[in-house]
Amino acid sequence: MPGFIIKNGELRPFPALLIILSGLLAAYWQVHDFAFVGFDDAEYIVNNPVVNNGLSWAAVKWSFTAFYAANWHPLAWISHMVDVSAFGLKSGSHHLASVAWHLANVSLLFFLLNRCWRGGLWRSILVTVLFAWHPLRVESVAWIAERKDLLCAFFWLLTLILYTFYAKRMSWQYYLLTLFSAACALMAKPMAVTLPFLLFLLDYWPLQRYPKTGIKRLVLEKFPFFILILFSAILTFIAQRQAGAVSSAAELGIGPRVVNALVAYGEYVKLQFWPQNLAVLYRYRIDYSWLRIVISGIGFCGIFYFVFRERKRYPFLLVGWCWFVGTLVPVIGLVQVGGQAWADRYTYIPAIGFWLALVWFGAAVSPARSRRWVTGAVIAAAFFYLILSWQQTHYWHDTVTLFQRAVKMDKNNPVAYNLLGQALAKEKRWSETDPIFSRAMQLNSRFGQALLNWGNALQEQGRNQEAEEVYRKAMQPEIREIDAFVAFALMRKKEHRLDDAEKILRQALSFAPASSAVNYNLATILLHKGQTEESVPLFNKALKLRPYHVKTHINLGIALAHQGQLTAASRQLSYALQLDPGNKQAQYNLMQLKRLQAKKVGSGG
Repeated sequence: MPGFIIKNGELRPFPALLIILSGLLAAYWQVHDFAFVGFDDAEYIVNNPVVNNGLSWAAVKWSFTAFYAANWHPLAWISHMVDVSAFGLKSGSHHLASVAWHLANVSLLFFLLNRCWRGGLWRSILVTVLFAWHPLRVESVAWIAERKDLLCAFFWLLTLILYTFYAKRMSWQYYLLTLFSAACALMAKPMAVTLPFLLFLLDYWPLQRYPKTGIKRLVLEKFPFFILILFSAILTFIAQRQAGAVSSAAELGIGPRVVNALVAYGEYVKLQFWPQNLAVLYRYRIDYSWLRIVISGIGFCGIFYFVFRERKRYPFLLVGWCWFVGTLVPVIGLVQVGGQAWADRYTYIPAIGFWLALVWFGAAVSPARSRRWVTGAVIAAAFFYLILSWQQTHYWHDTVTLFQRAVKMDKNNPVAYNLLGQALAKEKRWSETDPIFSRAMQLNSRFGQALLNWGNALQEQGRNQEAEEVYRKAMQPEIREIDAFVAFALMRKKEHRLDDAEKILRQALSFAPASSAVNYNLATILLHKGQTEESVPLFNKALKLRPYHVKTHINLGIALAHQGQLTAASRQLSYALQLDPGNKQAQYNLMQLKRLQAKKVGSGG
């Protein structure tokens, strides 16, 4: 056994990697009985009829053509479909699949550093273990919806390996493989748009192609990569804009964006060393102290000055720091997507550059006699990180545990309180929901989503009068939560007050004509009232806004059948079954429609 681990007094690479992977399994094995969390997991998998029916050609086509969930990442969808085909909706198996992807990424990183870049065994071990065991990785690994992070990193690292082979052998086969791998990284998560810039950095170090290879050639060979990122960026922006996830400059202003970016960079650096008080949500704020802003700005510029000044002596410092800073640019908040100030998951790829710069620099400047002590200290820190990762992973056990942690870390985060209230309502813990939603409204009196979820919880308890009061608050002009109009109308529909439901939805349609939910639900009300001619255009509009909504296709088919358009109705119902093969409503209506068509043919009609 000692000969397997140590040979000629030196640690061997493969056993070293096995130790790192074993540590990972120790921290993450607990996810085997974790649930799906009510934070994107439902939208991505559980309630997504295309994904939760597993892998099929129709589903693959959907993954490449849909702007579902405000994103375009077809490989992420396909990965979830493969999991469903293999495991069904057993959440623990989906979690373990994510752990397997993380293990694969750690293995690729070690291979890249130790074999491709010849970085030396101990430096490669230290960078790999600091990346692998750090608690900032937990969000990407323990959150099933963040599979896109792991897939993107896998193809990112594979691209770097293939590019290294290309640079050393100048083989067009390796070039094409590198380009294909980069395209896969972009199709997993659009954060990979910075990948071509990193290839330029690698030309400087460690590949040392510049200045030996002329700048013109280096630029020309990256041109196809920039075509890929342009295509991905356009698709991603369209997807985010359609979903309303991108905040305009007028809403936030360039000043708050730059301030948040500076503070976020400082926070990301701090969390690399001291990853405490981690949470799934970090509130976007505009009330940072001037001292914090100034320290962040000076630190950011000071590090840039130092690594640029020392670029000839320590080129890895410039490459590692630019890797860290540059790969965070798409998610640093200059183009604000969502309401978070920063996020643990955003560090998955950037952290590699950070630790690479630090470990290589430490090895270069530390005296030979003290290197064992330094290495021992880093390994001790890595084991400390591993313990924190085990602890942090526990918070992802279920939705309530996750957001109880979030509100504990930030008692002034209304979004966290809203999501906790929603999770408690799902578990029917009614005595706890009212104070949680009340706290969310205290923190943000115009928080429409919290009012909507509170109203839904009250309605589910049968407290319809109280639910109506809450819905009406959410419908006020200063809030105007569109989904509250829909929820209120559906409550009226359950009470068999179809005229009232129609009136509420027509009011919503007057100021939200591009809402698929409003168009769809108004169309269904009209269908119930027998007004099929008026319902069909609304169903069609709802489908333009949300092409893959199964219920819209089914109800449009029913409406068309009522109008005698049997062929068109059959087409809608058949497409609904392509999207959701097990849908009983679509199966029943299609069977009835075929009987009607056969009867019509038999009677010579």
